[in-house]
Amino acid sequence: MIRWWRDVAPDIAQPALDHHYLTIHLGGAKRVRRRGEGRDEVVDIPSGALSIVPAGSAYHWNTLGPVEFAHLYLAPGLLDRVRVEEVGLHASASLENRLGVRDPLLQALFMTILEGITAPATPRLYLDTLLHSLILRLLCGYASAPSAALKLRHSLAPAKLRRVLDFIEVNLANDISLADLAAVATSSPFHFSRAFAAVTGSPPYAYVLNRRIEQAKILLVSGQISVGAIAAQCGFHSAAQLSRMFKRATGHSPLHYRP
Repeated sequence: MIRWWRDVAPDIAQPALDHHYLTIHLGGAKRVRRRGEGRDEVVDIPSGALSIVPAGSAYHWNTLGPVEFAHLYLAPGLLDRVRVEEVGLHASASLENRLGVRDPLLQALFMTILEGITAPATPRLYLDTLLHSLILRLLCGYASAPSAALKLRHSLAPAKLRRVLDFIEVNLANDISLADLAAVATSSPFHFSRAFAAVTGSPPYAYVLNRRIEQAKILLVSGQISVGAIAAQCGFHSAAQLSRMFKRATGHSPLHYRP
């Protein structure tokens, strides 16, 4: 879950929570004072920097400067499950307590998720894949017992891969989620995403998008139905979304493929 705050009070008392959360500081540079858990920290934070707050931590926050931030809440069980499935470690994943981290990859993933949930008709598979990548980045860089020796287990049997590819072809018109594909492969979403990419060379979202574009090309060349109808048959929410994604993928508008 994500929450986005703007123009709230500069003094915030944050109680202990039963989940971790990742904060992205927005709106411009600021000075943040964070007191609690035996610490009193004052940090000058640029826009886009992040703070990591483990579950069970309580703080008082004071911001001097623009008060705008977003929180991404992560259940401890979710991180533990990813750690078991991807890393093979069964110990709980305890996140480091950090204020004002500058991590371009985490920032880019967080901002893309934030933009995705505020944009109309963002595919679930796209958001699932971004969240998966963000969690892995946290586990690799900011968890206790760092996973420097991270060795992800990539395996997807040919029969399972065939079932997944067939499912995608049959459901191109539907809003496919990462959980849907993982269920077909009888795998966890997090393990499936990595395994699929390792076998096919593309993340699930990129593969599905490519298949939708290719199907749209076939329908466009036939010249028998409207662009709007083609968009619906290929899993796009509107003709405008089809045109945007089509041009991004091919460099041409859909009408370029009309006979």
